[in-house]
Amino acid sequence: EPCTSRPSPFLGPRSPTPMQALASVTVKPDARHVLRGRNCKTVGRNCLAGAGSGRGSLAGVPHSSVPSSTSLRKSCRRAAMVPSALFGSKAAPTPPSEPAEVSVPVAELTEATRRGIKTFGYDDAETKILLDVMMYAQLRGNNQGIIKVTTKAIARDPLAGAITAEYATMLSTCYNGNKNAGMVVLHKAMETAVEKARDHGFGICGTNNTCTSTGALGYYAEKVAAQGLIALVFAVSPEFVAPNGAMEPIFGTNPIGVGIPTENGPVVLDMATSAYSFFGLLEARTAGKKIPHGVAIDGNGDITEDPNAAIEGGAIKTFDGGYKSSNLALVVELLAGPLVGAAIADKMSEKNWGNLVIAIDPKLLGQAEFEKRAAAVTARVKAAKKMPGVDEILLPGERGDAFAAEVKRNGCINVEANLWRDLQALAAEYVSPAGAPPPAAAGKRTPGGANGWGIATRLVHPESSVEDPFMATAPPLYQTATFAQPSATTNGPYDYTRSGNPTRDLLEMQMAELEGATRGFAFSSGMSALMTVTRLVRSGERIVTGEDIYGGTSRLLGQVVPKVGIEVINVDTNDLAAVKAAIDGGNTTMVMLESPTNPRLQITDIRAISQMAHAKGALVCVDNSIMAPVFQSPLDLGADISMTSATKFISGHSDLTGGILTCRGEQLAKDIYFHQNAEGTLLGPFDCWLALRGLKTMALRMEKQQANTMVIARWLEAHPLVSKVNYPGLESNVGYALHASQASGAGSILSFATGNVELSKIVVEETKLFKITVSFGNTSSLISLPCFMSHASIPPEIRAARGLPDDLVRISTGIEDVEDLIDDLDKAFVLASNTVLGVDTGVKNGSAKNGAPGGAREEELLKRIAVLEAQLK
Repeated sequence: EPCTSRPSPFLGPRSPTPMQALASVTVKPDARHVLRGRNCKTVGRNCLAGAGSGRGSLAGVPHSSVPSSTSLRKSCRRAAMVPSALFGSKAAPTPPSEPAEVSVPVAELTEATRRGIKTFGYDDAETKILLDVMMYAQLRGNNQGIIKVTTKAIARDPLAGAITAEYATMLSTCYNGNKNAGMVVLHKAMETAVEKARDHGFGICGTNNTCTSTGALGYYAEKVAAQGLIALVFAVSPEFVAPNGAMEPIFGTNPIGVGIPTENGPVVLDMATSAYSFFGLLEARTAGKKIPHGVAIDGNGDITEDPNAAIEGGAIKTFDGGYKSSNLALVVELLAGPLVGAAIADKMSEKNWGNLVIAIDPKLLGQAEFEKRAAAVTARVKAAKKMPGVDEILLPGERGDAFAAEVKRNGCINVEANLWRDLQALAAEYVSPAGAPPPAAAGKRTPGGANGWGIATRLVHPESSVEDPFMATAPPLYQTATFAQPSATTNGPYDYTRSGNPTRDLLEMQMAELEGATRGFAFSSGMSALMTVTRLVRSGERIVTGEDIYGGTSRLLGQVVPKVGIEVINVDTNDLAAVKAAIDGGNTTMVMLESPTNPRLQITDIRAISQMAHAKGALVCVDNSIMAPVFQSPLDLGADISMTSATKFISGHSDLTGGILTCRGEQLAKDIYFHQNAEGTLLGPFDCWLALRGLKTMALRMEKQQANTMVIARWLEAHPLVSKVNYPGLESNVGYALHASQASGAGSILSFATGNVELSKIVVEETKLFKITVSFGNTSSLISLPCFMSHASIPPEIRAARGLPDDLVRISTGIEDVEDLIDDLDKAFVLASNTVLGVDTGVKNGSAKNGAPGGAREEELLKRIAVLEAQLK
């Protein structure tokens, strides 16, 4: 139902209050609907009570008063309420007995929520924002989560138009949301404020003309603070709350979000200025329960514990019931109301609610070490002498973050049964377009840059340029080693191509633009780029990296880097506790990650590990070759350096070898340039020109390759000879939800296992359209056995310890017609099954006996690698 939906019927002659309008109906799911929750370990709960704030705590309730887990679970077992004036009407059934909770896999909950959101007609980009904001809240036990889907609190207005900038300056923008979803509009305002703060030290953005929830403000505050900026976020909602001394509701619940960047990660305050939430009143009324004493008044101004009395002519109080909280609510009302052009009276009927987001760079006040000093303050608070019975002094947001971390570790979360039924029923209404990929594989328009263009537009129309008197439409090629100087004593902008070249500058500047980086650097190969990253680490220091990494990276870190006294620790990057132990357990100054990993396509939590590394003072480098800037931006996730192999998707045609580093921070950029220039690891002008040409079509190629890969992945997943498919676009993938939260696409690389080396070998060798080769990202489809090719340099015993099976097949999908690729694979599988099945080959998961071909082939390839390496010495 749109925001302009029909009014609900009311009893009595007088006009309903906003609370009455919203409270007119209760919706319960059909009790006959079958539950699909799985028997997972109980690790969380969906708390529907409390105000729309508080990261994992009940808003309006001090931390010292937060109920136990048992009572909190009980408080969750209430009816899901639907405000009819906003969301339509439905008959109210009799409230059932207390429903149980079900434990639901996070990935399944995420997908059901996504599908539920899509039923309202949101596009992929909007859906991802809504999903991110609500899952942020859901995983923290915050009532700003998935209940907004089942109650239609995010229903799209069919009259919604484009979000427009009503007013803009160098430091500010005021957006007219034009009835778009509050979360989508506030997200845009947040991105704009961050961009202005990065460029000018300060950014302030307001929004008006939205009529749906903005969700948990902590989400936006944390996003801003993660960029090293101070965040202030305010939101105004309809009239639910009475000012101090008043009997009439004037204020909304008026939440406040504050994000403070520290050396140990953001400190985030997310709280409402009201004593109770409107949804809390509805839940209590339906359950026939009282509300806490002192949180609301009736129509006579008397304190009431009856939710009906509060709704029918009463009001919610501010959180301390006095003038201080009332004044704070008024400040929010002024900042997110008249200041941004939102409604200032009868906000419910006008459906014009306001928001304000401010981003401030601490360096604006000369505080270059603000994060370090802020961490010292928080450490002092944490270390304060505790009162009896207090185990830990918690900073704002820590309770919710710990809850979310536990949920992620266990992979499941408790959800109230009726809410889960309702969500499943809604999700079942959505039918994906034929062949459409799921959210992580869908791709989306990713606006950025000074013009707010999507990635495909920015690839074709870079902001950077060099002086060209002839104004060529293609970038000029400066295929030269030296440049003449103006005189014997003055220098021009270029002198020697090793130090700088206009064609290379074009490539480096465009890559920096695409990744939101300070600078970009083009190297002669991906490995020379990664070698330069290791140059930032000194003898006696530690590099922490993953176990499932590219073979060349493994060789560099395992056999080259230790020669100069650098310690390298390999760890399972899916185990965050192990990663933290590895980082904290030594003199760690660099963490090198991949996500997805190569070749098992495991997903690494870049945000979480970046926070761990930064808390230790270490840098983070992410190999982004599989995603490229089209689908993932590691620097936006907290990484300091992003490496993309230009050989892969940037080139797209396997006609150049190169690697690109982008980074944030002037000093880091200077350090990288020093090593690039000093060691001469640069990319030549002609290869830079080829890379520039490849960038033009990179989005077009990658989207087509991704669409093909999704079809192939689903075909393989259903194949009886395939035991496992690794692809982050599949809902069955362990990292599906995490990948969807940090990338806009699943890419075009997958791997699968058959459990039989010989069968896998025949499949690889018998395909006709798939070229047997290392590397990926070509326009033509590629196939390989990584353990005998790209990862053959990793000793067999180490591969086995890391869970890398010899029968693993990796596919890099091209741009061919997918029907032909499926037909090609099918014929190869038929031949392989006829050859192998029914015959004891003695080969299972790389374990050969009686001289099976797997061991012989590996030995042969290792000899060839040794010969090639000897020739290079």
